[in-house]
Amino acid sequence: MPTKLSDRALLVLLAAIAALGPIATNLYLPALPAVREYFGATVAAVQTTFSVSLVAFAFGILAWGPIADRYGRRTAVLSGLGIMMAGAVVSFLAQDLATLVLGRGIQAFGTATGIVVARAILTDLYPVERMSKALANVTMVAVLGNSIAPVLGGFIAAGLGWRSIFAVLVVAASIIGLFTWRRLPETRPPTDRPPRGHEMAATAWRLVRMPMFAGCVLQSAVVYATFLVFISLAPYVMVSALGRPSTEFGFYYLFIAVGYFFGNWSVSRFMSRHDLHWMVVVGVLLSAVGAVAALVFVAVGLTHPLWIFVPIAVLSYGQGLALPNVTATAVSLAPQHAGVASSTIGFLQQIIGALCVQWMGGFSTDTALPMLLFCAIVCMIGLGMLYVFPRVEAGNRK
Repeated sequence: MPTKLSDRALLVLLAAIAALGPIATNLYLPALPAVREYFGATVAAVQTTFSVSLVAFAFGILAWGPIADRYGRRTAVLSGLGIMMAGAVVSFLAQDLATLVLGRGIQAFGTATGIVVARAILTDLYPVERMSKALANVTMVAVLGNSIAPVLGGFIAAGLGWRSIFAVLVVAASIIGLFTWRRLPETRPPTDRPPRGHEMAATAWRLVRMPMFAGCVLQSAVVYATFLVFISLAPYVMVSALGRPSTEFGFYYLFIAVGYFFGNWSVSRFMSRHDLHWMVVVGVLLSAVGAVAALVFVAVGLTHPLWIFVPIAVLSYGQGLALPNVTATAVSLAPQHAGVASSTIGFLQQIIGALCVQWMGGFSTDTALPMLLFCAIVCMIGLGMLYVFPRVEAGNRK
């Protein structure tokens, strides 16, 4: 039996499990220009190593939630880590772009278990208000690792080659897997029988038909699409448009990580004084302000990276403030099927994000304008949704 963990130790372990997927992505991002050069491919072709992994991650989210509900949280995490390591090995050995895409997809499918099970465990243990705060705390710890991953990825790719990134991921997954096996408790609520597949599908279908859940999905999709498009194109923009070495992306990524960290930190600080909706509104508004500011600065000819990454840090702060509350609200709508709810919202936001990433891969990276214009438009859409879904929610309460 696993040794009982304190609340703090459990949150740290959940953060490590949840962060493995983003860390795998962030380590790989600075290597994108090197992968493009190695295979002699176009930006759009190399983007498939990113967008396909997002789709695989989305289907992983869809699968791991029901698995966690049916077979337990520990089983889901340990199985996912094993699949993730297999995908990293395939990526390490890839001799063509198609094999790399396959390996990245397998890896992403495995890492999807992390965030799904972390959300489900928090739902098992805490009410919605406490869950929102705990989720923000987990994210804050995870962001510390995510923030240095692009820096390390850039130097690993430059010094040891882009393949070595996947060797590092195998080692990291092995360590996390060992601690999970020895220390992670099973928190799934005891039931007479695990939920059946058709019951979980019915729950997911019921959720997506709820206006409040649909609003949470769309608002979280705005956050993910903006974030994913920016981080996937920024390494190319740094090299092609700004004439900077790819390793610099890791350092400027710290602006994004710090912004998101303080956004999550603010959730715990504001929880006693403001409700969840207030934090979502303020977060979405700040995201829109940051995106528009970055676009304006570049449009008037201010092309130093700071004119892009400082306002994007404001955007990230807003996302860090809004997303935990949006997610907690969505998952709380199905407390007896937290895994299904977490999978459903995660699947939809990842699929939307993947489509946006692949579509934007066809635009020029010789200038930052297409990337920033996308971010600004999508954030304004998120701002507009605030005027739609609160009214729908109010109508449902009558």
